[in-house]
Amino acid sequence: MKIILLSDVKSVGKQHEVVEVKDGYAKNFLIKNKLAVAYTTNAKDVLKQDLQVLAQDEAKKIAEAEALKESIEKVNLLFHLKAFDNNVFGSVSHKQIIDALLEKHQIKIDKFMIDNKTAKNLSLGRYQITINLYKTIKAKLSINIQGVDRG
Repeated sequence: MKIILLSDVKSVGKQHEVVEVKDGYAKNFLIKNKLAVAYTTNAKDVLKQDLQVLAQDEAKKIAEAEALKESIEKVNLLFHLKAFDNNVFGSVSHKQIIDALLEKHQIKIDKFMIDNKTAKNLSLGRYQITINLYKTIKAKLSINIQGVDRG
């Protein structure tokens, strides 16, 4: 029996795929548990419309991520850390980066977007950290950390 999957089903297929399965499995499990619908001309039309909506949503998300990337890459954040005799006290945290972006530039990101490999142990110096915006779209954020004499 030919069916359209309404959600991912292990070892059968992914959501919105048209697959061929045994009649009993389709009727007694997949369709009964609302994991699939029978492949009919009406269901085919609905699937086509759903795929068009998904493609439009995907294009919108990509455009938003690209615009956000452009905004982030124009930013150069400046932080000051207390220092004494070339010893730095503390480092810049993800929360400080997120707060500075929001307060100074009205750019909202969350902590899961910051790449931990590039934003680890941020003390004195210049850094380029990676912000993961959407799938393969990544932005480079410039951060400059300067020491301020504690004395």
